Amino acid sequence: MPSYTFTQETMPTPEEFALLLREGRENYDPVEELLQLEREFVELERKYGMPSDEFHKNYRHGLAGDSVEIIGWAGKYQAYLRLKHAISKSLELVLVQDYIPVP
Repeated sequence: MPSYTFTQETMPTPEEFALLLREGRENYDPVEELLQLEREFVELERKYGMPSDEFHKNYRHGLAGDSVEIIGWAGKYQAYLRLKHAISKSLELVLVQDYIPVP
């Protein structure tokens, strides 16, 4: 999803903000977001020497630390899991609809 940063000088009007939100929803690609998260994980996994799923288990057990980067990694991994689940469920619905005749 697109990210915007506003300052006091660049604050959009309510109408401009509504337009940005609408454009963001229309152009949102959950698969691209999933791939982007995976690319970010590659860098973190290389830096910390462990796969993200192992990191997440350690984090959940309080063994990963609490730096800003660690907390960010944990948040991104949780978002990744939710997004992956949502995409999987959506694909299941599509597959089921393709194989079950609709009366």
